[in-house]
Amino acid sequence: MPVGLEQLVGTAIGPRARRLPVIPAVLILLVALTVIPVSQALVEIIVRPVTVAEIVDRRVGLSTQLVKVDGLALLLPLDAEPPADASDSRFVYHWYAVRDGLQELQLVMVRSVVAPESLRTRSVVARVVDDPQTLERTKAGVAPRRGDYPEDVAPVLLLEVDPRGQDVTQLGSLADLDGVAPGRIVRLTVRFDAGIASCVGRGDCRARSLANGIGSWDNLASDERGGWAVVRTQYPPSVAPFHGVGHHAQDRELVGELLALPLVRGLLEWGHVLQAAYVEHDLGLPIDHLWLGPIIFTLLGALLLLGLRLGYPRFSSRSATPGWASAGSSSSGAVACRASGRITPPNASPFEVEDAPATLRSDPSRDPVLTVEVDGGERKVLVPRNLGGLGTIEFGDLLTVRSAVSALRIGWFGSNVQLVFADRGSRDAAAAMVRAGLGAQAGQGGSAG
Repeated sequence: MPVGLEQLVGTAIGPRARRLPVIPAVLILLVALTVIPVSQALVEIIVRPVTVAEIVDRRVGLSTQLVKVDGLALLLPLDAEPPADASDSRFVYHWYAVRDGLQELQLVMVRSVVAPESLRTRSVVARVVDDPQTLERTKAGVAPRRGDYPEDVAPVLLLEVDPRGQDVTQLGSLADLDGVAPGRIVRLTVRFDAGIASCVGRGDCRARSLANGIGSWDNLASDERGGWAVVRTQYPPSVAPFHGVGHHAQDRELVGELLALPLVRGLLEWGHVLQAAYVEHDLGLPIDHLWLGPIIFTLLGALLLLGLRLGYPRFSSRSATPGWASAGSSSSGAVACRASGRITPPNASPFEVEDAPATLRSDPSRDPVLTVEVDGGERKVLVPRNLGGLGTIEFGDLLTVRSAVSALRIGWFGSNVQLVFADRGSRDAAAAMVRAGLGAQAGQGGSAG
């Protein structure tokens, strides 16, 4: 049945518009299979910031399994038994008594793999203050307790401040304080050592006030390069800021055994400790919730993408070049190429070729003939160029790792062949041979030219 020109152009354009290469399609599928479970996992990681008071007063139900606790942890070496599922872990677990502030009596127990000693090294945001008298008083107070006092202490006092809304200068070491003017706010990573209450040097300490957490403390702090400085904080050296994210667990027996220890009972008897629940600090919490499936999908997608970019030749469709028809409908002669694909000759069995030498030959009075070398011989196939025979024609390039060569895809009566040419001129000449007789209108239709 004759096929109209509009149908021919639609057939030529349609497959290219609708067809999606296999590898990109698989990549899109893998991305979807990765994004969906990862999104679900991220939704499940709903971490609720809570205070110690909320946990102790049971205002945090166990339906909120993941909590974030920020407070002050007592730096005591309270060893903890590892969880049942971490019996072979190389980490040593510790108990921390954490409270919201020095003046709070309520405590929550946190089991963590973080060592108490590591909490002494932390990032500090502080204001630089020129106060030689305070430094001398600190030296006089620390020396008897510490046994010695470093001589290379920075000649400035650092007052720890809240970094929110502040213009903070990042410093690499304490030695960089030499070029910082007083009043500037800096960020440093230091290790806290010995310290005393600020009131010691002035001689106006009140024991009850210090016991209630009222006052400030001057701490000797050092960095990796051996520099020293005095950092004033609102908490004593016996505690450190603690930030823990983990499961809000419930185990009355476990916490009860901990609180029954003589050492713990002597230290915490003045505090109100929640005996029914504790926080299991989990350093790898986000990693635990990323499922193995998305990781595998991502790796497969990466391998496919690598293969797509580096692996094998692939055909990339392009719009027809404006000059392809310059060869004219009367083109004759022969164009050498290499053929790949499936060919179905009339009244013969289909056969396939893979990068076989071929020649496309035509003259104005007959259909072009594609001659392909197969198994040491030649096979000739007519390529119909009438409206009822030619199915599709696509211009493009065959992409490899290091090059792109001009190519042409043509289809007719069950045949689908990809022809690769030495240059674009040869491809355009071959296209003119195949398209001769279709008319100028066909030459203006999308990928059909």
